[in-house]
Amino acid sequence: MEAFADHPFAQALRDYVDQTTTNGSPNGQDDTHGEDKFVPPVDIFNTETTYVLHFALPGASKEDIGVHWDSEKSSVIVAGVVYRPGNEELLQSMVSNERKVGMFERSIELPPAGSDRKEEVDGFGITAKMENGILVITVPKVEKDSWTEIHKIDVD
Repeated sequence: MEAFADHPFAQALRDYVDQTTTNGSPNGQDDTHGEDKFVPPVDIFNTETTYVLHFALPGASKEDIGVHWDSEKSSVIVAGVVYRPGNEELLQSMVSNERKVGMFERSIELPPAGSDRKEEVDGFGITAKMENGILVITVPKVEKDSWTEIHKIDVD
């Protein structure tokens, strides 16, 4: 029984119960307006030449989202806000609050944990675009021919 208590599923279940009993909803939002902080889900793809990040941000406007590269932490930082459309009268009539809205910030370290740490990224070549509610960020890897681990310096 002790082994089950330490299992990740059991921890996730405890976290879910804690959130619903303290905040009233499983996503940690206030049920009256549903606008609070949240963490958008992300898929990370590691191709031969790039990392591709897909952030699920349905209803987000590209003007309300910022993407930054932190070279010291080797991280892509995405921050912004997703609004619930509608006027105050419509929002007061809401009977179900399942969609996550509000402010968010998420930092993704590249290369991801467990990856070959020798792959460097080109912070100046990063691109981002919104496609049908998905923020697609492409982070190119530095070409292996353009960098070396050891470089011999001739002494004159």
